[in-house]
Amino acid sequence: MKYEPVEALLKSASQYFEVFFIQENVKSPIRLVDTRVGLIGFLILVLLSITTFSPNKLFFIFFILLLLIIASQIPLGPYFRRVGLMPLFIFTIMLPQVFISSLDYAILFTFRVCLAVSFLIIFTLITPFKEILSSLRFYKIPEILVLTLSFTYSYTYLVFNELYRILIARESRRFNNKSYRKIWNEGGELLGMFFIKVYERGENIHLARISRGYSNMPYPVKFVKFNLMPNIIFMTFIAFVTVGWMIL
Repeated sequence: MKYEPVEALLKSASQYFEVFFIQENVKSPIRLVDTRVGLIGFLILVLLSITTFSPNKLFFIFFILLLLIIASQIPLGPYFRRVGLMPLFIFTIMLPQVFISSLDYAILFTFRVCLAVSFLIIFTLITPFKEILSSLRFYKIPEILVLTLSFTYSYTYLVFNELYRILIARESRRFNNKSYRKIWNEGGELLGMFFIKVYERGENIHLARISRGYSNMPYPVKFVKFNLMPNIIFMTFIAFVTVGWMIL
């Protein structure tokens, strides 16, 4: 059918982002590192990834990424389900740069963004999201930014889940081919219905939260017991990576 490729792409994208934002809480040796220390360490790795176009530095960071994947003992399945479509998605966005700048620029840009996203994926796989929010509060990040991040994380999954349900419902009620004009008209109706449904569902969830005692006040979170040695080893590792990156 004329609209099958577009709908198939939307369904695949909605399924991908649903998986991307599911919290796994994988048990890992890196969990011995305090979340507040781990947050700083992984942010440093992200910054090292996105602040250079040097192939030598990027491959060095890629080697560090492989070491972290091995050391963290995360299952490769959840990791690749999140990373899977990311290079293709980023490279598609960068395609105009192939003609404006060069193919090398587009490939290096895609590579470094994938490295940065990979470090964030590892950190979120092994760290409960509530601990990440508490760590941000510990570093005195403004509460409005922490709340915005919390709601964004909560409702992003909802958005893509609702999109997938609408596409499945539309597909099950379709019987024949239609003209391109009719397809575009129905696409506009679908988009409007999608935003209305997401808004209504989000509002119902927020009201349900309030009815169960939710407030904007941060709730206390117990961090894993602070062990000095794992934190020293982790920060020493980050320091060596930073020095090695600067030398290259």
